[in-house]
Amino acid sequence: MSLGFMGPPLREAFFVKTPFTDASSAAHAKGLWSAWGENALPDTFRGIAREAAAVREAAMVEDKSPLAKIHIRGPDAARFVDRLVPRDVTKIATNHGNYTPWCDHDGKVIVEGMLMRLSDTDFIVTAGLMERWLAQNRGHFDVQFDDVTDRFGILALQGPNSLAILEEATGQDWADLRFSRARPSEIASAPVHVWRTGFTGVKGYELWVPPAAGNDVWEALLATPTGATIEPCGHASQDVVRVEAGMVLPAIDYARAGPDAVMAHSYGLTGEEYVASPFEINLGRFVDLAKPAFAGREALEEESRATGRGRRMWAMRADWRQLVTLCVASGEVPIVDGKMRRFPPLRLLSGGEAIGYATSAGWSPFLRDMIGFAHVPATRDPEEPITLLWEQHGETLEIPASLAPLPFVQPART
Repeated sequence: MSLGFMGPPLREAFFVKTPFTDASSAAHAKGLWSAWGENALPDTFRGIAREAAAVREAAMVEDKSPLAKIHIRGPDAARFVDRLVPRDVTKIATNHGNYTPWCDHDGKVIVEGMLMRLSDTDFIVTAGLMERWLAQNRGHFDVQFDDVTDRFGILALQGPNSLAILEEATGQDWADLRFSRARPSEIASAPVHVWRTGFTGVKGYELWVPPAAGNDVWEALLATPTGATIEPCGHASQDVVRVEAGMVLPAIDYARAGPDAVMAHSYGLTGEEYVASPFEINLGRFVDLAKPAFAGREALEEESRATGRGRRMWAMRADWRQLVTLCVASGEVPIVDGKMRRFPPLRLLSGGEAIGYATSAGWSPFLRDMIGFAHVPATRDPEEPITLLWEQHGETLEIPASLAPLPFVQPART
């Protein structure tokens, strides 16, 4: 029989490599991968608990290259950016960055992330892509913006040992580099831009690396004397640590506003009911209402004056012992993978009535507890108990839960 439909084998990868794919593949024992845009990243290397512990006790490296990066440049770059973010851009010096939300004119979050100043006329935004929003607001500003996501790699080096490893790899003293600051250096004969920042909430750095030098830089870090303490970290363990630190993700913890939202994600929170202001997702401290003008200012000022308006996001702890009891009673095995539940959101009840939802819920090996983000009315008394509806194997289990201020963990960054 002739199989006439057969063609040549596919010889191209379905996913695009990052500058660190070869090095991370060599260290990858479990063979579990996650998709991030056009890239595939290790989901876990040697276990979520082990990798998450390394962030707090030793050191980790993680490939953050797929993080969307926009280069904004031109004579009016500073004035243009200042009109679009609620933080004062005039306070950002060269080689300095600010974490900030970007809001639409209704005060709803388009995306949040780092805004980094490279010069008087150059900025890099490491957040979700938003070219349509930028184009709509360009107006008379003499400014250009480009997607430079694949122009360099980002390697996160985080944990208590990160300073020693960086100094051993560069032969330089980095103790004086303040948080959210940067300066250039060299690792493995390659130019590297070192930022004192990270998405884990712990002390650490992000290394911006030329694409061709990614694997050499990875290996050079592990070859340092303190590099023996490094655990490569995958997507899943980083997800746990960022929830512990109270860090949100678009389409996971809120739906993106703005014209780019429809192109941003193929899954996740997209409904209008999940669009949020900075105050609703614990980012109100990054809104500077002393600024005379920025996108969404009027709406945000009105919201700040209103009592009990909208939602608020809290740290949620759920009674995992009750979950185990209910699972055992029904003959099920509870939480076997240790991952945060990203989608869909889980329902929250009070007195049998729906009051909100929970996102990014799951097991924290560090806290030895079930945690997540609870989104409830701003008028909600956090002292009042709530119920989490945990979906497992087609059943809905009612789990007692409580609220507290974020973050779960507040590590020292010094």
